[in-house]
Amino acid sequence: MKTKKLVICALFTAIMCITAPFYIMIGPVPITFTLFALALSAFTMGSLGAAVSTALYIAIGLVGMPVFSGFKGGFGTLMSPTGGFVFAYVIIALILGLCVKAKRKSTVVLWCTLALLVCYTFGTIWYMFVTNANFITALTVCILPFIPFDIIKLYAAYAIAKRMRGRVKL
Repeated sequence: MKTKKLVICALFTAIMCITAPFYIMIGPVPITFTLFALALSAFTMGSLGAAVSTALYIAIGLVGMPVFSGFKGGFGTLMSPTGGFVFAYVIIALILGLCVKAKRKSTVVLWCTLALLVCYTFGTIWYMFVTNANFITALTVCILPFIPFDIIKLYAAYAIAKRMRGRVKL
């Protein structure tokens, strides 16, 4: 990676570290701003840069820095009922990064849908595993309340990144 791309990657890691701890509690799984920051990173830098940025964010959280939702950090946070969502972040970054080269809106919608499916699948399965919840309970706790918010976050990140890409040449 070139120095400029490494600096931008570090900036997006910082954005994730700053935005992720803030959340809106609507049940056992909070609405966070991590997906927005991750998507902004992916839509701006592409798959590789976003995956590196996201992996750095997770590593910072794993060593105990309070960068996860609710200003939590450490390995124990990833073992909590919401840890599956964090585990999915790097894969989501790789998928959303493909939108940078997409020529049609339908392709962007397809990649965003796939990214959300990965997010919800990892998060829901992990939630079920940790809490022993059944599928219907996990569906109502981990997916249904979040769909409209996640669509808004992805749309907003894409719109902002589209404007940023014209100003930031990578």
